[in-house]
Amino acid sequence: MDHCERCSFHYDQLEINEVSEELRSLGTAYRSRLEAGVHDAEHARLLRRRPMPQVWSALEYSCHFRDVLLAQRERLHLALVEDTPRFWSIYRDERVVLARYSDDSLEEVSREVDLAASLAARAFARLDDAQWQRRCVHGYPAPAQRTVAWLGRHTVHEGRHHLLDVDDAIRAARSGG
Repeated sequence: MDHCERCSFHYDQLEINEVSEELRSLGTAYRSRLEAGVHDAEHARLLRRRPMPQVWSALEYSCHFRDVLLAQRERLHLALVEDTPRFWSIYRDERVVLARYSDDSLEEVSREVDLAASLAARAFARLDDAQWQRRCVHGYPAPAQRTVAWLGRHTVHEGRHHLLDVDDAIRAARSGG
């Protein structure tokens, strides 16, 4: 995967020295979406509402991105200590149900996604040139050998892509469908 049609993300257009700041800004963007519902009960309902039964709510997408950030940070550290580690699934679909994302507090998730983005950003910001080139095996959509640079870019892609999902879920909930 080197680009995404849906969100127009091109991996080669993001410089590795931009990864950290992009992650920090994504934390802020998710936080602003969620905090809008903290003091507005109607907006809180929109954030929790699934547009369709098989489509996650804005809150669920935000929880997913929080967990992606934490998983990617751990994967980064693993890639720095092991030679070409293989990354396993985080079981995203099962996690939504098992972790009961829909029951999470908007305020807590808001803080957590911002903190997770900050932690991931800090980890990527501390890499030297050789570390960016370390290899790993990423399993999605099919197992493929990648670099830590790709992992950083992919983490940014996940954030941008799911921020669109958050906004789409809010719009759909607002329009009633």
